[in-house]
Amino acid sequence: MTLPRDAGRRVLIIVRRLNMGGIQKASLSLASGLLAGGHEVHLLVLKGTPELTVPDGVHLHCVDFERAARRTPAGLARHLASRVLLKPLLPGSGFVWTGRTVSRGFRHHLAELEATHGAFDLIVIRGQGAFELLWDVRDPRCWQVVEGPVSGPGKSPLAGWLYRKLYAGKRVISVSEGIGAMLDATLARHGVAPAQRRTLTNPVPLGRIRELAQAPLPDAPPTPYLIHVGRLSSVKNQALLLRAFAAADLPLSLVIIGDGDRRQSLTRLCETLGIAERVHFLGQQTNPYPWVARAQAFVLSSRMEGLGLVLIEALALGTQCVATDVPGGIREVLTGEQARLIAEPSVEGLAEKLREAWTHPVTVDPAWAERFDEPRVAEAFLGLLDDARLEDPADDDPAHAPA
Repeated sequence: MTLPRDAGRRVLIIVRRLNMGGIQKASLSLASGLLAGGHEVHLLVLKGTPELTVPDGVHLHCVDFERAARRTPAGLARHLASRVLLKPLLPGSGFVWTGRTVSRGFRHHLAELEATHGAFDLIVIRGQGAFELLWDVRDPRCWQVVEGPVSGPGKSPLAGWLYRKLYAGKRVISVSEGIGAMLDATLARHGVAPAQRRTLTNPVPLGRIRELAQAPLPDAPPTPYLIHVGRLSSVKNQALLLRAFAAADLPLSLVIIGDGDRRQSLTRLCETLGIAERVHFLGQQTNPYPWVARAQAFVLSSRMEGLGLVLIEALALGTQCVATDVPGGIREVLTGEQARLIAEPSVEGLAEKLREAWTHPVTVDPAWAERFDEPRVAEAFLGLLDDARLEDPADDDPAHAPA
């Protein structure tokens, strides 16, 4: 059955929290893209108070099902039993007991939402934190979006059982083929098979980013500069970036936007490397795009990237990118001539590509970013509705399973 695209659809997007992060930004971009297409969008936040602004027109619901359950005597007893007995006896299983309670509360809430607004055509659960809380929900309209490498069970003797709770028989979306391949390999090792897996990239609001980039630059460094935007953390590996920047010995400054628990150690490393006067830590910025648009190159030194949203944003602003060749989606973003600035993930490998970006810069093709624009990706998500198997969760044809 093919559903007409001109009819407005009702979509529910679910996140664990709505704070500053890639999953959250991508969720809001998907909501915006769907709204622009004339669809009704609901956003359900499972924990905490939203820190990001939700687009006008999105129906926002914030419900902490776990906390609500603990307010009842039976719910509190189950919570204490899981923490005191089950979690220590079965390491790694904490989400199983929490998720069972949350899933029950979600099903009741979903019924209330649909009684008020009408049935949802598509339910998108974004990020492992969210589908750990909702692992016991088995609805053929649900798709779980995997944003990065699967974490959690690891080498636990219970790993197979835990992975089955999260993925067996579920419909799964990976944000890049690289992440999808990693997920496939992990699940195969434990004999776990999802019902379906698709790859759909994260959406990026290209028009909005270009508009924000026109803002005045408040603190421009005194020389041409390289730019890095990201959480200051081990996975983003800014230590490698600083060492490569020092080794490249270019007549440039380095601007780093973002904050995190590594800031002090990175500041000390700059002093050790003798580059403290050329490295500018600007902290978290609500609008980093004026700096990105005016940079000589955007540099990403991560150990892993699910997709690389910051690379897409830089390309949208016409800024060439240098990035480490690591697992995930980097090679799916940096294509064409841009691929020549993908670096071996070592000090000299990254330093060499920094020099190349300075002496032989890449001219950015706008088409490299356009394929990730909000409306295109939103349309791709609606394409999930064309799958007749959504009508019957048992009708999974192995001939259409991902390779």
